[in-house]
Amino acid sequence: MKYYDVLLPVPAGGIYTYTCEAELSAGQRVKVPLGKRELYGIVTGENITPLDNINYRDITLIPDDTPVFGESYLKFLRLMAEYYCTELGTVLNGVLSAAVLESNRTDPEIKTFTRKDITLNQHQIPVYESILPELGKGFSVHLVHGVTGSGKTEIFIELAKEVISQGKKVMYLVPEISLTPQMEERLSKRIGFDVMSYHSKKTPKKRTDTFWAFAKGGLQMVLGARSALFLPSDNIGLIIVDEEHESSYKQEEMPPYQLRDMAVLYGKILDIPVILASATPSVESWQNAVSGKYRLHSIPCRPDSDMPEIEIVDMKKVEPIAGIISERLYTELYKTIEKGEQAILLINRKGYSHTLYCYSCGEMLTCSNCSVALTYYKSKGLCKCNYCSQEVRRPKCPKCGSDDIKEYGAGTEKVAEALEELFEKKILRLDTENASTYKQLSKMLKDFETGEYSIMAGTQLVAKGLDFGNVTLAGVINIDNMFGLPDFRAKERAYQLLVQVSGRAGRAAKKGKVIIQTYAPETDVFTHLNCTDTGFYEQELIRRKLFNYPPFAKMCRVTLSHTKEETVKEAAMYIYGVLRSAARDAEVFYPAQAPVYKISNRYRYGMVIKTKTNTEMSRLINIASKTLKENMKTTLRIKFDRDPQFFM
Repeated sequence: MKYYDVLLPVPAGGIYTYTCEAELSAGQRVKVPLGKRELYGIVTGENITPLDNINYRDITLIPDDTPVFGESYLKFLRLMAEYYCTELGTVLNGVLSAAVLESNRTDPEIKTFTRKDITLNQHQIPVYESILPELGKGFSVHLVHGVTGSGKTEIFIELAKEVISQGKKVMYLVPEISLTPQMEERLSKRIGFDVMSYHSKKTPKKRTDTFWAFAKGGLQMVLGARSALFLPSDNIGLIIVDEEHESSYKQEEMPPYQLRDMAVLYGKILDIPVILASATPSVESWQNAVSGKYRLHSIPCRPDSDMPEIEIVDMKKVEPIAGIISERLYTELYKTIEKGEQAILLINRKGYSHTLYCYSCGEMLTCSNCSVALTYYKSKGLCKCNYCSQEVRRPKCPKCGSDDIKEYGAGTEKVAEALEELFEKKILRLDTENASTYKQLSKMLKDFETGEYSIMAGTQLVAKGLDFGNVTLAGVINIDNMFGLPDFRAKERAYQLLVQVSGRAGRAAKKGKVIIQTYAPETDVFTHLNCTDTGFYEQELIRRKLFNYPPFAKMCRVTLSHTKEETVKEAAMYIYGVLRSAARDAEVFYPAQAPVYKISNRYRYGMVIKTKTNTEMSRLINIASKTLKENMKTTLRIKFDRDPQFFM
């Protein structure tokens, strides 16, 4: 009888010891009892020092003859657990779905066909040739900074083909599920086989097929969103992280990992190259590149077209049509439609209106569970909280009882409705409420690509990497709300969003135009919207260094929550005192109410820790976690968000 340590996807704990007569290897899946349940887990190795006074339970099923997860994969999970100061079981639970972990092995057929080859242009070749010698030569990180529409993807496809020819596999990661339908088709045509995709909107059957095809089958390249990084394989040769700046690469649930950073860590463990790419890199990646930690490659122009002309409209000086769009944007939309071309409009709000207020007393209507305004969805006849998802019929005023409720602010529904009346054409509305399934999303994008719609109006989804050759106009309806957020990355996000949505226009031979509506045209972000202008990064790095923000400091946001307001405040003050006393080379900022003070009837307090080293940050997080377990009520929750992306 032998004893084996098994990693289970359970939040509390992770490694449990079981007995088995068979010879097992690290990385094999097994089914084991845990309490009254039976769970699938991963063998991490033999336990040669079992305790004498414990009655160990037996492994009940061994579904695989050979390991599915390699030593490098298990090391990756361990290092993630160490960095995010959490249990190994929490990491496994957060990166791999139970349905996939428990699935029976499948062997899907990979369809092949004649691939469509292209020739790289004079601006793409230098980037390709500078990365090519690094393939198969060990770990390196490359930041490809190319203007929108410059053909970065074509370079990556050529590099991927080389990696595949060497018998290795390629991971191609994108930030949004909305990008996968277009990319799946594009990559497949160029690579010469069906490049399967992996993300949460795929059916369990398709996710399972992709998992086994990449882990143990003949799939040599996988496309996916965040979770695709955690597909195991013994022979990965290249990891590509496209649109590396995107905040959606950050997981909010435990473990709160930043995929871009984890891709670099995994590449280092596997000893392979990692490519990060963006027209608007994150400030952290830009600093790593200019400091020499990453290798910087630039593509300064588009191959077949000029960059679009950008025009700023000062909304303080105009009377908007239908209360939404300027005459200037209306005119350009009309011209675009008349020419048989297409337009993409960004509206940075979902729903019909983002605020409801009482006309009688002025009271704003908020969610009963959260300290946020309700969003009105006219298409559903409902008001919804975008935090707890509570839906209610249009309510009366909770203060005076009046039913004279008015709407304020325009979301995607209202803009689409106004445009349909103005142009007498059906508008394609693209947001997470309207495209809730992968099938819906794929159909919408295909309908737009084939010209069924002249205008696509949507949230930030429309700015993220979509490529339509007939789009010649990009418009921004509202962006100003991003500038005032309590977040040191607010300007960075606004800059990235504006440049990215501008990049949707004029990607083929036709000249593109961008019109941005704003009530704050003097904001300095608007002066740096040319992709080749690095002035934004230079200014932002000066500001970050002055105030000791990342990338010049390590940061962790600590958030406590409880159903009782006084309890969470007392706990926050107590944890703050402990951390202040324990800090050696760190700043611990005084606790304050979170900007969104209540979510799902739990009050929230937060504080920020800044350190110079990762070691000191880990030490303080572990101290705070231990203090909470030893002194606080179990109903109190604490979250440590290392390298936070959001502060609401």
